Amino acid sequence: MPAQPPSNDDLRLFSDVIEELGEGDDPKLKLEELVAAFGERGFGAMILILSMLALLPWPPGGKAVFAVPIILMSLELAFQRSSIWLPRWALRTSISRAAYRAGVSRIMKTVRYVENLTRPRIPFLTGEVADTITGLVCVILALIMALPIPFGDALPGIALVFFALGMMQRDGIAILLGALATGGCALYLFLIWRTVFEVAHHAAGWLAQIFH
Repeated sequence: MPAQPPSNDDLRLFSDVIEELGEGDDPKLKLEELVAAFGERGFGAMILILSMLALLPWPPGGKAVFAVPIILMSLELAFQRSSIWLPRWALRTSISRAAYRAGVSRIMKTVRYVENLTRPRIPFLTGEVADTITGLVCVILALIMALPIPFGDALPGIALVFFALGMMQRDGIAILLGALATGGCALYLFLIWRTVFEVAHHAAGWLAQIFH
């Protein structure tokens, strides 16, 4: 059977799709609407839009709304699923469409600029084996992003954006940038852990002197 030509939806630019999602009548934008809008673009597009939204300022606990579906989709990517599956409760998760439009308007210029820079290259970094590794790394990054670490959500969020962009555009350079951002995230967490350990150590010594 001859291959089917791509649909009009698949030919639309990623930036056009995320802009159009803000134009719906429903005041709430549900995750199932995002999944339906990106269709065959799959995991990369969904992780990319959720990661970009997660980088915006949200109330405490707001990051988890984005981290949970990212974790689920990253696991599906790692296990080589061909299409996105999310539980019904996750698909019903929503954000204010007005907040979505406001957030998208702030990042649209950057999205269009980066979109024009990316293209398929370094194919071994975007093959099946690479997708498995990338998916597992994205699970860890999403978990870190959801933790209440001071300024700890920015680096994993940026790394997720690069990885997702690389998967969507099959761009190995973006994957390498994601790996670099992941390394920066690991270094930051190590410094945070070391600082907490040192503070706890000195506090314990100070208390010991007081009660000696």
